[in-house]
Amino acid sequence: MNILVFDTETTSLDKPFCYNIGYIIVNTDTHEVLTLGDYVVEQVWHNLPLFSSAYYADKRPLYVKRLRARLAIMDKFGYICRQMSRDIKTYGVEHAYAYNSSFDEKVFEFNCDWYKCSNPLDVLKIHDIRGYVHSFIVDKTYKEFCEKHELFTETGNYSTTAEAVYRYLIDEDFTEEHTALADAKIEADILFRCIERGAKIEYDEKVLRSIERKITKTLTLITPKETYEFEYEKIRINKDKTQITLK
Repeated sequence: MNILVFDTETTSLDKPFCYNIGYIIVNTDTHEVLTLGDYVVEQVWHNLPLFSSAYYADKRPLYVKRLRARLAIMDKFGYICRQMSRDIKTYGVEHAYAYNSSFDEKVFEFNCDWYKCSNPLDVLKIHDIRGYVHSFIVDKTYKEFCEKHELFTETGNYSTTAEAVYRYLIDEDFTEEHTALADAKIEADILFRCIERGAKIEYDEKVLRSIERKITKTLTLITPKETYEFEYEKIRINKDKTQITLK
């Protein structure tokens, strides 16, 4: 069947004004890309203070280059949504996929409400690729790869960003471009790798909050008579007691 894989780039997380939408429609049997779109949102692009507030505002010269080469199209958000809807209808798409899809859904909901236009995702069932990753990619070998290349979250758990996962799958150094179409393409590749490992694309897999990394540390307990050392993984301190999880 034909599916949609999409991504967005926004100015912020709280008020996610979208400045870049990228998507591909691809056949699940042949992996053929049937159509694609790379759109720069005119309203945000010309609002320089707003665009400059984006985390990846430094990508602007890259968008300029692609716009001049006609590899990307600038249009109003509403017109982009109309074209996306036409492509969805033309290719009979019923299922859409995104990495951390809840955020991208929020982006479309926020911007469609702001610009008073129809949401092209309303007719689709949305699936989170990250859930497939947690079920079909993250294993002992993946964790060993993260240890080797120090791919961790800010809290010290194993990273499962699209960048980290794709780097593992291709087994070479890789830096995500953080432009919508480029990211949608690698996320589609990640999805198909999950399908090869048994993922059923019409069903959702549970998205975990984090992939815990258990680190063994040494606890030294000094008494008047002896000194003891314990290897432990976790310490929980409550009001009434301290609980130590030994290795």
